[in-house]
Amino acid sequence: MIDVMQIVFGVFVFIFGSVIGSFLNVVILRTPLKQSIITEPSHCFSCGHRLAWYDMFPIFSWIFLRGKCRYCGAKVSPRDMIFEAACAVLYLLAYIRFGLSWELAYAFVLFAVLICVSGIDIDHFEIPYWCSIAVAVLGVSAFFVFPETVWYERLISMGVVGVLFVILVLIGGMGGGDLQLMLGASLLLGYRVFPALFVGILLGAIYGSVKKLRDRKAEKEISEKIKEVAMDWYQEQLDRDSGYVSVGHDDIIVGGISDGNPDIEWEFLDENVWHGLPDKAALSRTLRENITGEREGGFKIYIKEDLVVKVKYSRRMVFGPFLSVGIAASWLYGSIIMDWYIGLL
Repeated sequence: MIDVMQIVFGVFVFIFGSVIGSFLNVVILRTPLKQSIITEPSHCFSCGHRLAWYDMFPIFSWIFLRGKCRYCGAKVSPRDMIFEAACAVLYLLAYIRFGLSWELAYAFVLFAVLICVSGIDIDHFEIPYWCSIAVAVLGVSAFFVFPETVWYERLISMGVVGVLFVILVLIGGMGGGDLQLMLGASLLLGYRVFPALFVGILLGAIYGSVKKLRDRKAEKEISEKIKEVAMDWYQEQLDRDSGYVSVGHDDIIVGGISDGNPDIEWEFLDENVWHGLPDKAALSRTLRENITGEREGGFKIYIKEDLVVKVKYSRRMVFGPFLSVGIAASWLYGSIIMDWYIGLL
């Protein structure tokens, strides 16, 4: 028999989730820019026109306006609508899974934070501290709200995840923000963090493989541009008889592109193998002048004696959205997955 009240509550939860998702879009956009999420009214970023209340219905406004601003006709990215729909669907799934319970309340907060993690990581290649702290606070409070998950299970999970992610961070596979996020998730999920890891890393690996194939040509072109700049710069060092790698030695100049600005991480330079100090400012300046249009990436300039041997450039990718999917899936179904896996043993 159909329970009418459950359907009504489900519809309410879906609408509530879409409204929260709309607010989260503001948080994602403004908090990295240190802008107020309360006092500044919503407006079109193309024409600056203040949006009316009927322009801001979650999900439906974008559909009815066909992805355009009502006032200037500028295209509006579907991403905001996607986040609104994602939040609505996740909230509905949590209600179906948990009903009216503490697990549902935790899901509402957790999923909101994970959507912020995903959006900000996509935009800025970083996971804010407040997001990781929020997940960790949920984890600490879960010690008391959900005592059926014993404290040492959470700490053991945190230790295993910490060791694994420290290794991944050191080899360059993950960032420090990913580590902090998963440590907080370990406190919250306990052993259920391992399905979250599996899902997140698997999705990230699939996306990374596709992205690598797609970016291969562009990465090669940027590598060649950086090599040209490095060769001209290094020749100048040789001409002035200072600031080059000594005979019989080699070194690697490590650099990166952040927010479209190339720079060198000179702290990794082995000055013991250099004859005099290189003109660091000249290389950084020339890279900024010649390498444009790239958003985020890392490169290495390999030098052997009087030659720039090669340059390797790689575009960066984000893992936050994929780890967030894994965490959300584990909060919803992690216990079912773990019970199924243990049953196979």
